Amino acid sequence: MEEIQETQELLQQKKFSPFYRLIALISAIALFLLSLEGYFYLFHPEPNVKITLKDIQSFIPSDLKGSFTSYSDDELRKIIAETSDPIKQVANVISSDSCRRSDSLCESKALFYFVRDHITYVPDPKFDDKLENPLMTLKTGGADCEDMAVLISVLEKAIGNDSRLVFIPGHVYAQVRIPDYKDSWLDLEATCKICNFNQVPDELFLDKKEYVLM
Repeated sequence: MEEIQETQELLQQKKFSPFYRLIALISAIALFLLSLEGYFYLFHPEPNVKITLKDIQSFIPSDLKGSFTSYSDDELRKIIAETSDPIKQVANVISSDSCRRSDSLCESKALFYFVRDHITYVPDPKFDDKLENPLMTLKTGGADCEDMAVLISVLEKAIGNDSRLVFIPGHVYAQVRIPDYKDSWLDLEATCKICNFNQVPDELFLDKKEYVLM
């Protein structure tokens, strides 16, 4: 009986000791954070992008028009109009194949990761900087920063998101705004192969920026 009583007293002491209280607090915080992560994943799952460039090239018309020559509003509207149907088909295939259910954030991420991972950065020849048809970018699998930004922008617009181009000295990347998610612009820097969704290299933050709405 004495041994049982001593054991109970020892357990009671441990229960109320500062050390065990700290362990209990840490465990409770960890469970809370895990539940938040699970809650976020339940409503905004991460995409699983398995589709390849070859998989979507069958949707690209064979009679593609050549390069554009400027970034004027008229030229950009022309790009969007002339490529809207096949681009929408490509965007729907990528987003639906990559997300287990319809979710605007997941689908936006899927389009970004597809371009980042499957389009190779190829700079234009010096003094010959042209704006490429985004379908041609998908067909060739190579593009410079401007063409990758335009491709991402038109894909994002095809699934109902707002998109725009961000011009800084010597570089262009895209931004997206997703309805019902956040009332802010999210960065899509596809030439940076280690950048995730809404990340840009630190050196781009301080550059002077100009924006062109798509």
